[in-house]
Amino acid sequence: MKKLLAALALTAFMSGAAFANSCPTHVAKIDAALAANPAVSAEVQAQAKALRDEGQALHDAGKHAESMAKLAEAEKLLGIAQ
Repeated sequence: MKKLLAALALTAFMSGAAFANSCPTHVAKIDAALAANPAVSAEVQAQAKALRDEGQALHDAGKHAESMAKLAEAEKLLGIAQ
């Protein structure tokens, strides 16, 4: 049982690290889409930029799962979600 709990704890720790490393990639992807797609309305660009900024702030605060959720919303608005 101790081994199972240790394995679960390690998995949770490692998944947090994976999220931490992918946040900046998504921020860069959003920045590139904002710069390269002037056809998107100013309102949508403003919403995506606000979500991107919120995601960056959450990443900086160590809240990577929440950061990824905000960044995913921004990507969906811009039509670049995977």
